[in-house]
Amino acid sequence: MDNNNNKPDRKKSVFESVTAEDKVSGKMIALLLVLLVSFLMTVICVINLVQSYTAEKNNKVVEEESAVTTTSVVSEVTTVTEPKATVSEYVLNAEQINQFEYEQIIEAEDAEGCWSLTESDIRPGYSGTGYLTGFNTDLGNSLFFEFEIPSAQHYDISVCFASDEVMENEIYMNGEELFDFECTQETTGRFVIKTYYGVFLEKGNVTFTVHEIDSGIDLDYIKLRNNQSIYSAKTDISPELINPEASEEAKTLMKYLTDNFGKRILTGQYVSDTSNIEIEKIYENTSNYPAVRFGDMNSYSINSSVKPSPENDEISAAINWAENGGIVGYMWHWRAPLYENEFYSEKTSFDLSLAVTDIDVALMSSDEIESLYQEGMLTAETVTLLYDIDNVSQQLSRLRDKKIPVLWRPLHEASGDWFWWGDSGPEAYKWLWNVLYRRQTEFHHLNNLIWIWSAQGTDYFIGNNSFDIAAVDLYSENTDNTSYYKQYQWLYSLTGGQKLIALSECGILPDMELTFRDRAVWSFFGLWYGDYILDKNGNLSEKYNTRESFLKMYNSNRTITLEKYKNKSVLKEEKPVTTAAALTQPPVVTPDITTETIPPEETDE
Repeated sequence: MDNNNNKPDRKKSVFESVTAEDKVSGKMIALLLVLLVSFLMTVICVINLVQSYTAEKNNKVVEEESAVTTTSVVSEVTTVTEPKATVSEYVLNAEQINQFEYEQIIEAEDAEGCWSLTESDIRPGYSGTGYLTGFNTDLGNSLFFEFEIPSAQHYDISVCFASDEVMENEIYMNGEELFDFECTQETTGRFVIKTYYGVFLEKGNVTFTVHEIDSGIDLDYIKLRNNQSIYSAKTDISPELINPEASEEAKTLMKYLTDNFGKRILTGQYVSDTSNIEIEKIYENTSNYPAVRFGDMNSYSINSSVKPSPENDEISAAINWAENGGIVGYMWHWRAPLYENEFYSEKTSFDLSLAVTDIDVALMSSDEIESLYQEGMLTAETVTLLYDIDNVSQQLSRLRDKKIPVLWRPLHEASGDWFWWGDSGPEAYKWLWNVLYRRQTEFHHLNNLIWIWSAQGTDYFIGNNSFDIAAVDLYSENTDNTSYYKQYQWLYSLTGGQKLIALSECGILPDMELTFRDRAVWSFFGLWYGDYILDKNGNLSEKYNTRESFLKMYNSNRTITLEKYKNKSVLKEEKPVTTAAALTQPPVVTPDITTETIPPEETDE
């Protein structure tokens, strides 16, 4: 009998087994694929989320970094150009001073002070009821003169005194030394008046004190009166140069200087070498360059021990400065052309008086000079001096050939006798000035030079027809704000108000407010280098000049910087500031003091 249900199971073929396994594997694979896809989609979603988060975070970081970078850049720029970001133009307007007629005399016998002094009327020429005598330094005599100042303006202070001996004493104002007054050999035996001009006093009480240095004076009075000369307008200086063949470039520069005289001050800076580190430091702190770069022809002296290299050539540096729109200025620490190569008289044996000759050598050729030397008609001092002038002139001609005008200031500070060109006296100095001018102008045709005189002494004055600009070098350990008005008035008096007046060298920047208040508006100034501007590490030094003083000077509406000079047409018109009128006589003893004698009928002994 056949019963299929009881049939034994048939073994599957290999093919069937595989197919069955494949079917199972396919299902497993499909399931795995679904799971894998799900997993991958999950991963992708997670990655997208992570990327999105990372992107947001990165964007935030980028924004923060960008902000930090921007801040860093701004901070860096601010460090370099801080004044432009934080300092606006320093607007200075010339102070309008209403003059007030005032004169008061306080007799010595009416003053307060030490009463060990006695009143006398023996010496003729006094005012009032007499004068005080018996001054003795051992007793520490002092007298106090109290004045009521009616108006803020400039005043002249006069002291009348007499002595039978050469002596010196002091006047103090409110406890601070104001000026010395002395009796010279020429003024002994009679009353004389010494006047200190142009002191600005505020309204209120002021006390003048006579401090005794030497004994033996007879004191008559102190007089205070309003200054009559400092406000007289005189800024219309002729731009005509002394050289009739002056170049057009020199004439243009001189015209610019005279147009601005009394209105604005040109900024200037001396450099220690061709790196211009001083000038760059000024820009770093003020965002402005000086209008004038002042250099020294020292290295071009024939006897100089250090010769300029092509990489450190001063004239090349000046040409670059001029091509950038700046003004070039030069002085000359002239190393003695013979013997020791020094410019200080105490360090060299060179004697200018031995070079002085009656022979007109200014326009001679080298062959003519050598011939006269061989004949014994010229000294070695004369010959080497002329050769040195030729050598320096050759260098200056490079500027001439580039049509660059030069503010040329040779033979400076001669009256001090510390330089060999002044040590032999005023006559030798004047001879040298004349030879130098004629040889450079007529022989070498350096018609690009504007001649600056700064010998700083009445005896060394060469006359207005021999120079273009009168200047003075001023240094002081006193860092108080100053306008240098006393020296300004002296130069104004000496030149009769006919010349531009400049502060050719200074250790302390003139105070702008005081400069315009005192009507001592210098044509330009030149700040010396060294610790007057930089410390030993090359940073801005504030030993003599603060950063604030640089900021005011280089951002004032009354100063001319390089950028203002280059863009002359955009300068706002400023009203001129009145200056001091010429005094009748040049000051005696010090630039700001004059001496008067009592009329003869009062001085008869």
